Amino acid sequence: TMLWGALWDSVREAELSPSDYIALVLKTLPTENDEELTQTLLTRAGTGFQRYLSPQQQTAIAPQLEALCFDGMAQAKELGLRITYFRAFRNVTTTYNARQRLKEILSGKLRIPGVEIKPADRWQIIRVLMANGDSEASALLESERRRDKSDDAAKQAYIAEAARADAETKRRYFDDYTKNKAVAEDWIEGSLGAFNSGNQSQLTRSYLKPALEALPQVKRERKIFFVLAWLNAFIGGQRDKAALDEVREFLRVNKLDRDLELKVLEVMDELERTVKIRAKFGI
Repeated sequence: TMLWGALWDSVREAELSPSDYIALVLKTLPTENDEELTQTLLTRAGTGFQRYLSPQQQTAIAPQLEALCFDGMAQAKELGLRITYFRAFRNVTTTYNARQRLKEILSGKLRIPGVEIKPADRWQIIRVLMANGDSEASALLESERRRDKSDDAAKQAYIAEAARADAETKRRYFDDYTKNKAVAEDWIEGSLGAFNSGNQSQLTRSYLKPALEALPQVKRERKIFFVLAWLNAFIGGQRDKAALDEVREFLRVNKLDRDLELKVLEVMDELERTVKIRAKFGI
């Protein structure tokens, strides 16, 4: 565990290539039976895949990462490991074949031994399909609206739809975030990550500056922890130096109160690391 921690620190310091780290995870995990370490490695490999790799690198390694998670969720001996691999598979899915398997899980055609697919899991799958622009995602969203009669269904549908890779959807949701007081705060907070899906940074980039400009309003009108969720979504949803420069320029020309300034700096650290890693190891 200490060795893996040191390796991840090396990735974060732009000393070790994230591709090499993920390759080592792919090589090692099939024989790893410790559930906690497995979850840690899958989480970090997912972060490396989604944040630190270039699109070309992602395309090259995605089938291997998906296959590792799929095999684990189907074949791991312990139920906890199968659940861990299922969640990781759902989170790293990008390719057509992996999306088809997620849809088979939704339909019940594909079952994971001993794993109950709960309503929250189903909504998470639909969110992933929406974020990846799957051709059946909209129909599955509407089908799940009709299927799920729980009190939580409307909220989950709202969250999932925020991931739609569509300019009009993003505009409508941002208006909700800043102008529509009828939308519950927990709905908005839950949808921020979907709105800023990692593969949609170009689509959401135009909302970075308005999101920063809205910080005083967000702090004034929302609960205490909402500001960090807001910043983690809008700054954390970006990957490139132009976005980092925009955040720096915003801090330079705007006099935020010290609390907000520190929160922006805290979240900006991850974007700085991302830019540095991608500049050094991206292709």
